[in-house]
Amino acid sequence: MTLDEIQEIITKNLFTNVFQPIYHLPSKQIVGYESLLRCSLVKSPDLLFNYAQQQGCIHELDMASISNSFKSFYEYYKTVNSSELFLSVNVYPSTIAVPFFPQFLEKLVKKFSLSNQQIVLEVNESEPLKDLKQFIKNIVILKEKGFIIALDDFGRGKHSLYTLLEVEPHIIKLDQYLAKDLSKNLKKQKILSYFLDYFNDSENIIILEGIETEEDMICAKNLGIGYAQGYYLAKPHMLSISVCI
Repeated sequence: MTLDEIQEIITKNLFTNVFQPIYHLPSKQIVGYESLLRCSLVKSPDLLFNYAQQQGCIHELDMASISNSFKSFYEYYKTVNSSELFLSVNVYPSTIAVPFFPQFLEKLVKKFSLSNQQIVLEVNESEPLKDLKQFIKNIVILKEKGFIIALDDFGRGKHSLYTLLEVEPHIIKLDQYLAKDLSKNLKKQKILSYFLDYFNDSENIIILEGIETEEDMICAKNLGIGYAQGYYLAKPHMLSISVCI
């Protein structure tokens, strides 16, 4: 895909965002939504971001997706009138490292009458950390401003432990691999118990991704997983659709 084609997708908004609910398992309540980009012009969003990365415009696509996510979330949020719902957006390290990224986020928050504390930034590890100094500098700024930092797909990326130590996220999202057949896999259950013992406290939250069966949801809940998302709970959808379990 050429640079011009990607720029056209961005400037003409030839994409949309769907939202997957994140649940508090004990109460079965939706606490937030993760925004996911979709574009009919490519086979998968990952492929589109790969093209954008190759063409050097991944931060433009990232920011366009984030802007549209804020807009869609606000339209829904103002109808449900719940200050407790949060919006979680995926963002690449190179986008976070853009010097004006914190200011970009604050303008969006103000424009759509949200609060910094409602916004979760899921750090995507599918690209190497190149400008580590500026990346960490902006992470510190974002934390000081009240934005919530999450480490996405923990356990899959080859830099996971490194990023965990450098970023010190508020939220750790465990990769869906750990959720698959969880009820039948004692090793995965032990690993989840370890993460809960080590990370799940008043300063950190663990979210398990990829819950696809009732058995795995019950197992996760019994292990002490407080927050989860996955196809069994709800598939990504437009926010005008109400989903509950």
